[in-house]
Amino acid sequence: MLDKNERQFFAQEHAESVLQTLTGTLHAQGVPLAQTGPNQWSGRGQVASQGIVPKVLVSMMPMQGGFFLDVRVVADLETNAIVLLIVLWLVFFPVAIILAVMAYQDWERRQVYLFQSVWAPLANRIAAPPGPQFGAPGYGYGAPR
Repeated sequence: MLDKNERQFFAQEHAESVLQTLTGTLHAQGVPLAQTGPNQWSGRGQVASQGIVPKVLVSMMPMQGGFFLDVRVVADLETNAIVLLIVLWLVFFPVAIILAVMAYQDWERRQVYLFQSVWAPLANRIAAPPGPQFGAPGYGYGAPR
């Protein structure tokens, strides 16, 4: 509910430039990335809005002819926001609900904007993945028998 994952395929010759563009874009959005594994990066936003800070997880999965780039954006709740919500929930229930809904709507807008910011500079490099991803054509749901 508070996290979203998107995946795009890129040709192999664009690997370094795609990663540099992605890192630069996220850094400009206030989410510096650090490498956490051979093909994994993560970063946490520096600015909270409504008590929610974006946490971004990026993983690259190499395959024939290119690589998939997975970008996952997760909501990281600040402790002060959680405490305030619990106190309001116990003291004045309707205000807690209103603030929770407003925070959720703000998070959804920020998440969409973050994904648009990430994929827009890379749009000309996104390619179609080679071959069928989920088995041979003609098999599966809706296939003629």
